[in-house]
Amino acid sequence: MKTKFYGSHFRAGTWVFLCLSWASAAVQAQTSDSAVFIRPQPAEIVHWAAYKPGRQLPRATLKLDAGYGWRTAPTSDQLTDDMKAYVEHLKSAFVWNASFDFFFNDRFGIRMTFYQYLASHSDQAYKINTGKSGTLATKDRITHIGPAFVFRLSFGRQKSWIFDANVGMGYIGYRENTTFADEYFKYSGASLGMQTGAGLEYRIAPQWSIGINMQLTSGEITELQYNDNGVKTTQTYDAGEGEGLGQISLGIGIRYHIK
Repeated sequence: MKTKFYGSHFRAGTWVFLCLSWASAAVQAQTSDSAVFIRPQPAEIVHWAAYKPGRQLPRATLKLDAGYGWRTAPTSDQLTDDMKAYVEHLKSAFVWNASFDFFFNDRFGIRMTFYQYLASHSDQAYKINTGKSGTLATKDRITHIGPAFVFRLSFGRQKSWIFDANVGMGYIGYRENTTFADEYFKYSGASLGMQTGAGLEYRIAPQWSIGINMQLTSGEITELQYNDNGVKTTQTYDAGEGEGLGQISLGIGIRYHIK
């Protein structure tokens, strides 16, 4: 906010106002011979006060969103056509996100977020080398936890609309559980991930809002722990050859504002 006061510009912050009192004003006294002017006395400060504008937006916000996400990493060329078709069903899934925002002022703050991508799919399959047939079922989970820097801007009548943008990084983990007949296969790993996003919300009450949110998540795991029917191994991949965790997600949810 920019306010003009006596020809100078003051941005939002602490404003100091001075109340000035003049000892006397210029007075013109008429006499029969000539006009006499009395010089005004110097200004005297009789009172001063400091004023800091109050917050127009909440100091903290709790958010809960649910929606849908799409993984952006390409499918490995080493898979068979049948497995590629199976994996495609795991590349879009339900997502949910919970976060807590704390703002230093009406513009800037920090966020702690917890985000999950939860995919599952099953289909009938046949294993050529053993001759087994049965249901192949997979559950995928991607988790991101970490802090972010947040910027927000309010607009509209009575500041009812709030736009925010964020960028942050933190832990990103991946876990897959697959079962087939009497067999199971698990693998997992973790790395450093980044998340950026933007949201728009509308205040329906002094402490409540509804909003939409879009997030972009990136990360890659190059060291994976495998558990193949109880046999545990660890495998390391070159950059660009690991498990890509990139996603784009859209969600809608509620916000609770704390003054």
